[in-house]
Amino acid sequence: MRKAVAMATAASAFAGSLVGFGTQAIAASAPAAPVASQASAKAAGCVTVVRWYNKRFNRYVEVKNSCARKACFSVTVAARRDPQFSIGPNKKESFRYGGIAWTKGTSIKNKPC
Repeated sequence: MRKAVAMATAASAFAGSLVGFGTQAIAASAPAAPVASQASAKAAGCVTVVRWYNKRFNRYVEVKNSCARKACFSVTVAARRDPQFSIGPNKKESFRYGGIAWTKGTSIKNKPC
C-alpha cells in the first residue's frame, strides 16, 4: 500500500513538472474548486450589516441574518483579532465587538458554522 501511494505521488509530481502535462494536472484539480465555492456562496449572503454605532463606552454592530439557518460571522477590526459571533435564523441583532478605545470595525466576514 505504501509503495502504491509513493508511486502515485511520484507520478503526479513528475507529470506536474512536465510542460505538456502541466495543463492536465491543473485541469484535474479544477473540479474540486466549485464545491468549495458553493459552500462559501451559501455563507456569503446570509449576514449583512444594518448599522455601526457606539453606546456609552462600547462599539456595536447591528446585523441581519436573512437565511433560514444559523449563520456565523466575524467583525473585521484593524490591528486586533477579529471577534466571531453567530446569529439565529431570520433575526436582526446587535453585537458588542469592543470598547470605545478600539478602532472601528470596517466590515464583517461571513464564515461557515
